[in-house]
Amino acid sequence: MERIDLEAALELLLARTIPIEEILRLPLIKARGLVTGKTILAPLDNPPFDRAPLDGFAFRSEDTAGASEANPARLHIAGVVYAGSVHDAPLLPGEALRIMTGAPMPAGSDAMLPKEDVSEKEKAVLVFRPVKKHENYIFRGEDIRKGQLLIREGEGLDFIRLGLLAGLGLAEVPVFRPPEIGILCTGDELVPPGAPLPPGKIYNNNGILLSTRLEELGFHPRLLPVAADEPETAAAEIRAHMEDLDLLISTGGVSVGDRDIMRDVFTLLGAEQLFWRMTFKPGSAILCGVYRKKLLICLSGNPFAAMANLELLVRPVLAKLAQRPDLETRRLRARLISPFPKQSGTRRFIRARLEPKRGDEEFPLISLPEGHSSGHMLSLLSCNCFVDIPAGSAALPAGSVVNVVLFGSTELL
Repeated sequence: MERIDLEAALELLLARTIPIEEILRLPLIKARGLVTGKTILAPLDNPPFDRAPLDGFAFRSEDTAGASEANPARLHIAGVVYAGSVHDAPLLPGEALRIMTGAPMPAGSDAMLPKEDVSEKEKAVLVFRPVKKHENYIFRGEDIRKGQLLIREGEGLDFIRLGLLAGLGLAEVPVFRPPEIGILCTGDELVPPGAPLPPGKIYNNNGILLSTRLEELGFHPRLLPVAADEPETAAAEIRAHMEDLDLLISTGGVSVGDRDIMRDVFTLLGAEQLFWRMTFKPGSAILCGVYRKKLLICLSGNPFAAMANLELLVRPVLAKLAQRPDLETRRLRARLISPFPKQSGTRRFIRARLEPKRGDEEFPLISLPEGHSSGHMLSLLSCNCFVDIPAGSAALPAGSVVNVVLFGSTELL
């Protein structure tokens, strides 16, 4: 298929995307951002024993009956217990135990008071009011009961969930294996950052742009060596790595120039072509197919076009592949603060920034940078979304309500 729209392209790609079902057991420290592969139940009660919430004294509440300022209950201090230790002997009537925050409540006790609410005198503690049973008392399992549902299969693992598992003694967690993603940049003109720049060459920023964006999304892509503009070289590079990858993303060589080699690469590989070129800008130059039952998504060598299609096409594929619904495309309606003066003969995705709402505004607000050329990367610095402008649109005045695709944070909503 050639020159298809975004929705048709997504339908083709997602139909050939197979979610990863393989489950790994990883240490908690390595599992942040991954997806739980099995439902997890609490292996024990938390807390695992009745404990004190404060530094103070534990005692039998009945021993404080009738206590007052004028006639305090006088309890003998039988010892001390710290967090991490236990007091073996049960408290007898008329006894109290000095206790620290988090320490187990001693057998026989059913209440405690913080040290600032009592008075010590010689080897006794004075209590100046009746204390209720279970006052300042944390029960075993008060937070979590053994067997309670903690995390469902398919939930993402963040710092709270991982901390919760650690607090219940779990050292590992079952997760769906994260996808192995390769990034291959092609082009004779590309020079690695840090090297001298010969005449006619440009620095390769696509490799860093795409790999670090994928890192932000929670993946650890493999940046492959740059391939020259020779079909045999690029095909050999793909053959060498595809066995170990779940998805390969390339940049460059997808238009109609003499050195646009990727369609020839597909022929050499025997890859199935799904579609070539799309009906919107930026990113109309793109080639997608399947090789060894895995997707090849070949993006434009233009950095902004490659970045746009990473958000619009690759991100939904990764959402399905990695079973990460948090990566699904996020859309909303918003109001332009500034005008967009150009007519749009074709569908366009222009860079923009979501701004905080003002007062009782019905819609979030969108501001536009000055530069909208596909070669302008500097103006992306302040942007966190695209405005989706339909084909055949006239210039958009300030105040227009537009469709927005988010690629940044939604904290301002």
